[in-house]
Amino acid sequence: MQFRNTQGKPCSWLNSFESPEESIEIDRGVVVNRRWVFATGTAAAVGLAFPFAPCVFAQEANPLIKDSTKFDENAITLEQFLSETRPAARTMVKSKVPDEEAFIELAMQQLGRLESIEASRAHPGGKGWTMDMSAYVPPIMLYQIRMEPNSVISLHDHRFHNGVLSVREGSIRVRNFDIFEADQEKKWDVAAGLVPAMGESFVIQEKKDITLKVGQQAGLTRTRENIHQVEAGPDGCLLYDLFANFKFNAQSFHIAWDGKYSDPAKKLCQVTWIPPHHSH
Repeated sequence: MQFRNTQGKPCSWLNSFESPEESIEIDRGVVVNRRWVFATGTAAAVGLAFPFAPCVFAQEANPLIKDSTKFDENAITLEQFLSETRPAARTMVKSKVPDEEAFIELAMQQLGRLESIEASRAHPGGKGWTMDMSAYVPPIMLYQIRMEPNSVISLHDHRFHNGVLSVREGSIRVRNFDIFEADQEKKWDVAAGLVPAMGESFVIQEKKDITLKVGQQAGLTRTRENIHQVEAGPDGCLLYDLFANFKFNAQSFHIAWDGKYSDPAKKLCQVTWIPPHHSH
């Protein structure tokens, strides 16, 4: 596999070699083949230093994005996007105390400037939506997700990765949750993979219920708003979905729930994990 920019030219800084394809489950019942791609050359080793303003998790409409095809001179190519975000992601995942919020802020800024990418291998992701992997350069993964009107990506977690959603067309409703614990308990650590066991009932708490329109982004980390459900608006939507993986076999686990609060005042919901079709 060779990474190309939107003009169809090879990405010069991604001089790479590949391992055989590996089948992974990226969504419940959805298995894709992906290859490890190891970037070499000078750009792969470039360090990135950047100042960060206070983090904003849902931004005002980005003037660079009028629709999915019109951008001004400040738009960046996929190659430029990866050259900016990948070094920062690699630094983050190697750190003993990773600054996930700083990376999310950078990723939102850059994803909001990314020019349109032509979908090449879209495949069904669930009922009413498709997904296409635009780039996989560890630890970065970038997808395009096309959702039909009012379709839903069901409730799921992101225990070993963080990410950013960017709306390119239409609108979405995003509901974010975290695993709830009473103050005296505190036995779970999502970033470390310490979560309730399969088959065990547990409680999540809704932290945010927002609507995002074209040009707006939302981010989550391993320890903040790590569980979410995404619902397309009445006109459907096109999303860019970025992940930074802290583990090679990072995957999302889906959650069974009735969509109701068990405690409306605290926005608590009783849930259970849905066992994956296979584990890694």
